[in-house]
Amino acid sequence: AALAAAAFVAAPAAEETVAGQWTLTTEHLPLGLALMQAGESVTGTLDYPHGPAFQLTGTFKAGTLTFAGDSKGANFTVHLEGTGTLNADGTLSGTIALHFVESDDAQKVVRNRDQMIDWTAKRVGSA
Repeated sequence: AALAAAAFVAAPAAEETVAGQWTLTTEHLPLGLALMQAGESVTGTLDYPHGPAFQLTGTFKAGTLTFAGDSKGANFTVHLEGTGTLNADGTLSGTIALHFVESDDAQKVVRNRDQMIDWTAKRVGSA
């Protein structure tokens, strides 16, 4: 009986990871998201159609991803802070807060604006 009970001991759960290539979709716009993970630390890039990719840093722990990054062009800077959850189906979903600063050619700030957007992400190659 002891042997039979031992057979039902669960194997340790595979460590969850967000490392890999993802397609992040926000407002119907698909963006490439590449994440690397070492322990709870996460780094990566998020494509940005209006400038250089965001260089991301963050954490992934207890199923929650947090990240932040910046992108800068000739007349703008954008800072983002995001959170997301790894869902049971293997997708990610959450929100991103964006802060835009737009400048004129003399680099004088002409507009600041904030935007909150929802997002989802799916691993590249998943169904």
